[in-house]
Amino acid sequence: MIQRFVEIYLNDLDHAQRYMIALIGSLMIILACFKLWPVSPPEKVEFQDFSSNEEILIDNAIITQQADSPPPPPKPMVPVPVPNDEIIPEDIEFPDIEDFSPEESLSELPGRGETSGKAQLVGDPQTDPMLLKIVEPTVPQAVKDRNIKAQIDVTFLVGADGTVEDAFISEIRLFEGDSYHVVEQIGYGLLEATIEAALKWRFTPARQDGEPVRTYVENSFNIGF
Repeated sequence: MIQRFVEIYLNDLDHAQRYMIALIGSLMIILACFKLWPVSPPEKVEFQDFSSNEEILIDNAIITQQADSPPPPPKPMVPVPVPNDEIIPEDIEFPDIEDFSPEESLSELPGRGETSGKAQLVGDPQTDPMLLKIVEPTVPQAVKDRNIKAQIDVTFLVGADGTVEDAFISEIRLFEGDSYHVVEQIGYGLLEATIEAALKWRFTPARQDGEPVRTYVENSFNIGF
């Protein structure tokens, strides 16, 4: 009968249909194996009691409290004036430059010229004098031979006509390398040559209220640079 079934039904099927029938049969066999496969019962696990009668001691909790912040520093004490305090006036009067004599303040350093001009002498004029002519000093050969380097500051008294009425050495800086120190004398006739050159300088006169006046200016001579 099976042979007859095969001849009637299977002989009329093509290759693809036969493949699908074989695949379905294989799957049914696999499912039957899973369903009919014997399964062993799970092992019983005995319950273990891990509890014990050991006592656990817990210390009493200590309640802490944050300390208060330190008090602020005391306010500074305001000084209280006493009757013996001396009040210094704010307006301090300074003597005018006319009250100073150039010979008194710079008498120890070389300087010469006439200071008997009749024009007014103003310490801080409205219009400063402007330099018109510079004369460099003749440096003595001894200064060149010794390679002396110096900066000589000269104070000029410029007259109302722009000429130099007087000139004074105000400071002498003697250089050694990049450093210097202030000295009072150099020697070799250098200061005298500097004053002689300074007296030949020319300026436009300073002016106060539109009028030419006498005043002081300062310039420097660089020697050996």
